[in-house]
Amino acid sequence: MPEAGGGLIIVGSYVPRTTSQVTALLTLEDVTGMEIDVEAILNYSRRQDEIARVAQFVNNTLQDDGDVVIYTSRELITDDDPEESLGIGNRISEGIISILHMISAYPRYLVAKGGITSSDVATRGLGVRRAMVPGQILPGVPVWQLGSESRYPGMPYIVFPGNVGGPEALADVVRMLKPEGKG
Repeated sequence: MPEAGGGLIIVGSYVPRTTSQVTALLTLEDVTGMEIDVEAILNYSRRQDEIARVAQFVNNTLQDDGDVVIYTSRELITDDDPEESLGIGNRISEGIISILHMISAYPRYLVAKGGITSSDVATRGLGVRRAMVPGQILPGVPVWQLGSESRYPGMPYIVFPGNVGGPEALADVVRMLKPEGKG
């Protein structure tokens, strides 16, 4: 990994374990957080403004060599109709991918937290078709080295399932990814 630059952490998972991990991550003094307003993402008249707001924040933070975590608001929004609930989840995921597409700064690494989030970020957000998997950064948390066809060739991409790890696991991963002497 390059010595300079910030990392990008994208959290779509809303399970309680992830919420405690995000809380711990945000206590690190050199990690900046930005909550994605899910209600704004679901509201067609507010959606584009929310996507632009979050993407600009990420770009500014990464350009200042800072680590940034963007995370969905922690309240689960559902509907009585299972198909409508699935549609809500899909629109939230599309919003996250739209944010990623608007990020012009190049992160040192990218962590995606949540199973669906990780899959969508890799395939729809980064265009990954192949990757090398050199190992795991924590048990159950693989590291991919992105292929040449992807948006960020060679970049480390950490696939972090939602219900994996203890309360400090996400913070521990970010600490491990710090340049020498900064963690």
